[in-house]
Amino acid sequence: MKPEAAGSPSGEPAAHLADGCARRAAVFEVLTYGFSEPTLGFIEAFASGRTTALLKEAVVWPSPDADAYAAALTSLSGAAASMSAKGGVAALGDMQVEYARLFTGPGRTAIKCYASEYLDSDHNGRARLNGPAAVFAATAYAAEGATLVGRRGELPDHATVELEFLYHLCRREAQAWEARDISEALRLRCALDGFLRDHACAWLPSLAAAVLGATRLDFYSGMAELLNAHLTLELGEDVLGGVHERGQ
Repeated sequence: MKPEAAGSPSGEPAAHLADGCARRAAVFEVLTYGFSEPTLGFIEAFASGRTTALLKEAVVWPSPDADAYAAALTSLSGAAASMSAKGGVAALGDMQVEYARLFTGPGRTAIKCYASEYLDSDHNGRARLNGPAAVFAATAYAAEGATLVGRRGELPDHATVELEFLYHLCRREAQAWEARDISEALRLRCALDGFLRDHACAWLPSLAAAVLGATRLDFYSGMAELLNAHLTLELGEDVLGGVHERGQ
């Protein structure tokens, strides 16, 4: 999705563009928390339906393209209902078990969470941590003056850190449109598009596909579907379908 300044052929005012950026940022923020280690506070908010209500409001911005989010919203609404029925503590326990199985261990995990594991390999073809992909991500953060702590001091190419960076860029773009700083808003959109095109979309769709194939919970299915839908609309192409076509 490319931005259009006031006076462009679409005639959209800066305030409308700022609102769209804020909505896009809200989805990236939910994704950041959704792929982070679960906490009771997040589970209780999610079980209450507040998070899915926020998402339904946020995805209004692409108009007819909002249908791309339908599968994700269905899965996440079902997950919220299930959590509400179980209660926060019991739901948190289920989430912690599944999160560990998928992402952290102990033992071999079902999902790789670092860009370097998808994009870099050693001379034997084995995936490695903290490779050039991590350097690329860290350089992008530094270029935007972003200090992203991530969760548990993660490496810079962990999925949650990259999603937080995308949230950061969308939020700053919204602020630039609100300030009518068109050149800065366009620069930030170019930075976001470049990070997606040159890095994040080279591996996050593979992570989403892996989660869909491995998880036992509607919550993580919904988060993977949400990630794919949002990346698809950000770049205007079916990024997960492209991964499947390449046989990854």
